[in-house]
Amino acid sequence: MDTLLKDGTIVDGSGQPPYTGCIWISGKKIKNILPTMPADFVGEVIDCTGKIVTPGFIDGHSHNDWFALSDDQNLYFDPFILQGITTFVSGNCGFSVSGYSAYCACKKDIGAGLFSIDRESEGFHTHVKWFDGVDRKCHVNMASLAGHGTARIGVNGLKNTPLSAENQARMLEDLETALLGGACGVSLGLQYEPGIYSPYEELVEVAKLCVKHDKVLAVHARAYSAVSSTYRSVTRSHMLLAMDEMDRLVRETGVRLQYSHLIFVGRRTWKDEKAALKIIEELRHDGYDVSFDMFPLNYGPSIITVILPEWYQAMSKADRKKKLNYLRLALTVQVATRLLGFNFSDILITYAGEGNDGYIGKTVDQIARERGISGLDAYLEVCEKSDFKATVLNGGYQNDELVGRLMCSEYAMFMTDAWVERHGKQNGAIYGAFPLFMEKARDQGWSIEKTVFRMTGFAAERFKLKNRGFIREGHYADLNVIDLARMKSRIESDQPPLGFCYTFINGQLEARDGVRLANAASAGMAIRA
Repeated sequence: MDTLLKDGTIVDGSGQPPYTGCIWISGKKIKNILPTMPADFVGEVIDCTGKIVTPGFIDGHSHNDWFALSDDQNLYFDPFILQGITTFVSGNCGFSVSGYSAYCACKKDIGAGLFSIDRESEGFHTHVKWFDGVDRKCHVNMASLAGHGTARIGVNGLKNTPLSAENQARMLEDLETALLGGACGVSLGLQYEPGIYSPYEELVEVAKLCVKHDKVLAVHARAYSAVSSTYRSVTRSHMLLAMDEMDRLVRETGVRLQYSHLIFVGRRTWKDEKAALKIIEELRHDGYDVSFDMFPLNYGPSIITVILPEWYQAMSKADRKKKLNYLRLALTVQVATRLLGFNFSDILITYAGEGNDGYIGKTVDQIARERGISGLDAYLEVCEKSDFKATVLNGGYQNDELVGRLMCSEYAMFMTDAWVERHGKQNGAIYGAFPLFMEKARDQGWSIEKTVFRMTGFAAERFKLKNRGFIREGHYADLNVIDLARMKSRIESDQPPLGFCYTFINGQLEARDGVRLANAASAGMAIRA
């Protein structure tokens, strides 16, 4: 049955001023956009008077490819649909659930410790196969990047060495297969194994591959803090050194760069905000296609080992227990936390493995006080008990004022960088990151069309998602009907936001007034770039 959204204020995703009109949905697409209700319309009419109609929101930085083939779709996707998200650009930070060699002997290592290939994703190692599977199963639309870390593990495991010429050629072949199979770009995860072992020359070859196919290179850089284990320099912020590497890469190859989650880890890194934005702005001024993405919260998800020095992670268990190595680690951590303004009170444990629920929802500092041990010992205890796979929310990434200033950059794309955990404490972004962006933008006096563009058309153009992100005739009917007067994010309440009246995915009504609707078939489609 056709549906007509009647007399809504249409915010079409382009950044152009809103207008009043009627949207005729027929099948999966928008058939017509008309100034008044057509006399020949037959179907359901939804009165949208006093409400805005937007494109479905596009989460431009996601990891939800890891759950797209899950048997429990509602668990993983309902919170996102209830905040108006209809499409994900997944496979970020170097790790996509597909895009590795069929002969990979190290599949268990793919996922940076945050994710793992489960039985539901087995057999979908190429993007072609994965897209075919998603098209039949997922509740939401899925685009995907090809993870460099995934492809690298596929040919070389987690070895902390440069690739041989043969393995590099095989890795590049697997990445190219992914791009030809519909991946919308390649992602790097240079703070995770094996990305941390990749020399600059390898990154150049990956960037050239993206240039060849005119696709985006999304980069989780080597450092997001003023001091890190990556660099030894004491004269320039390590975060800025990591950005310098990407500046060089863009200028040498001309690659279209998406700088992932521009954050400033540790309060002493916040001073780098202006210099970081200047690097991006100068690249844009010089004609290069560069932007960044951001989330609205002051914390973000990660794996517990992300702050461990590379040299410590590479050690055997026996070597890690040696007193000299412990003292070296303790000194490194003490110096780093003082220089960063980041400490164990900023690390909140969200899950630490089966049988370790006592850690969940507590900071490392809290655990240390309860156990009567040092912060470092508590941190290493959680690492060991979880087999170095505990998940965390790291605080001190930014504050509300810094978020507000980053939002004002015209090169900022809004996203969540969030996923639902089956166990433990959830990241508040799953419940209302996009409504929170809308609240922050409203408080800054933004026009609604400017805000909606950052959550829809921006990502659609950036990743070349055909017929998505805009309200146009012939485009897929991914749509939200929102009552701005009632809209409220409720991001920390574990409840859906208020004010989201209707959400459609490919013409199928998926949510009404904060309630997910049961449908006979999944509405989501694979988006092959």
